[in-house]
Amino acid sequence: MGGLVLSIETATLACSVALFEDQNVLGRISEVTHAYIHAERLLPLIDQIMKDHGKNRNQLTAVAVSSGPGSYTGLRIGVSTAKGICHALNIPLIPVGSLESLAHQAVRSKQGPWDAILTVLDARRDEVFTATFIPSSDGSLTSGEVRALVLDQPLPELFPKACDLQRVCVIGDAAEKTQTLLGERVEHWTFIQCYPDAQDAWKPALSAIKDQAFADVAYFEPRYLKEFIAGKPRDPLGLRSRSAEKNSS
Repeated sequence: MGGLVLSIETATLACSVALFEDQNVLGRISEVTHAYIHAERLLPLIDQIMKDHGKNRNQLTAVAVSSGPGSYTGLRIGVSTAKGICHALNIPLIPVGSLESLAHQAVRSKQGPWDAILTVLDARRDEVFTATFIPSSDGSLTSGEVRALVLDQPLPELFPKACDLQRVCVIGDAAEKTQTLLGERVEHWTFIQCYPDAQDAWKPALSAIKDQAFADVAYFEPRYLKEFIAGKPRDPLGLRSRSAEKNSS
């Protein structure tokens, strides 16, 4: 399992890239902004990490990219960039779930061991994108269903696999929100507030390369979970509706 793999993570406000060579993480770069400016920053970050490690894009043998769930804009930018590089170099595309990356980040934190890892990404208001991962003794992770949840339900309905466990890690950019909304029901759990990071796609990418589990570069689309709906134009005085009624009469 050799080769040089570029990893791209843009599912949240954090824009990060990493380089893997053979079975090693060469390095990573991450930037967190208060707006989705990944379109401006992603390519410079890729150029920077290549330069830092004396590599160039022609040496790449695959590109791993966050496949969601997450920000519609962020995912679209990351996937479009990854597909462009793969198409230009005729190399494989490896989709890695953003929640799976978070689960591997929890393992990398060495704060465990955990009976369950609940990954949570902010989906606005009281909602989260989430999946439950059960760690095995060999370091592998078994994943549950990826869902979009409103955190206003009984704990057994929200997290049925974890509600009766003690050693539970909740990780992601919605960890603090989850802790606040669930309150005393989960006071014994551990919460890690963080963003997905490109370096944590390392193990999933290695597994994909071993199994030749690549995506179709031409047709692959990220997993948004929630439909993207453009905001309606603001019309506080009802002028547009009045005009529409007048024109229809």
